[in-house]
Amino acid sequence: MVNEVLETTEQVVKAVGGPAKAAEITGRKYSAAWNWTKRDHFPPNTYLSLKAALDERGKQAPASLWRMEEAAQ
Repeated sequence: MVNEVLETTEQVVKAVGGPAKAAEITGRKYSAAWNWTKRDHFPPNTYLSLKAALDERGKQAPASLWRMEEAAQ
């Protein structure tokens, strides 16, 4: 069950454990993960790894944070 919908890159990074953990999860450098908190989107190729980390924590974020379109409902 999803408890919380996150709306910003900063909220996502915080939810997965901060920039160091986000960097570890995505295989990126700490500085890249820290920079994501100051931007309005993530690189699209980080979607699967960050989404999996959020799923494990019972959280979700819109695909638009990765500049992707949401599936039609």
